Amino acid sequence: MLINRSQLLVILIVFLIGGCQSVDLTPTKDNLTFVDAKSFDNEFAKSLVNNNTPITIDFYAPITPNSIPPRLEKWMAMAETEGGKISVNQPPNELAPKDPLILLGLFTGLWEVINKLRGQKDSYSMEDSVKNRNVVINLARNPQGTLYVDKVIFDPIKAK
Repeated sequence: MLINRSQLLVILIVFLIGGCQSVDLTPTKDNLTFVDAKSFDNEFAKSLVNNNTPITIDFYAPITPNSIPPRLEKWMAMAETEGGKISVNQPPNELAPKDPLILLGLFTGLWEVINKLRGQKDSYSMEDSVKNRNVVINLARNPQGTLYVDKVIFDPIKAK
């Protein structure tokens, strides 16, 4: 059984098309809702790369400043180790606490995560994704007066 030229050409074209990498044409998102899953990490990393706009993370359920999910803490800690700063915005029309130790509980978990991340590299290139990003934690109060995290923003550091 011999293959003629036209069959060979068809086979060659099929292999060439099959060997091409697909290009992901979906636009990056500037607004994500946190889900404690690997898919969030992948989508978040993709949104951060080559995107010079702030990326906002919202939540399906309210979380307190002292119970930020470890998956998100990991991203925040990596942003800080890569040159960013973490800041907390108090709820609108509310005075900032005079004692910064009040917010210490928020950062104790982050310190543990930072220490665990030293020398560790994930497959989705977390370090490159969050490089030169500041993290802004926006707090709010619900009608009962309970403080919660409204959103977390990974804001690009502006060049001076």
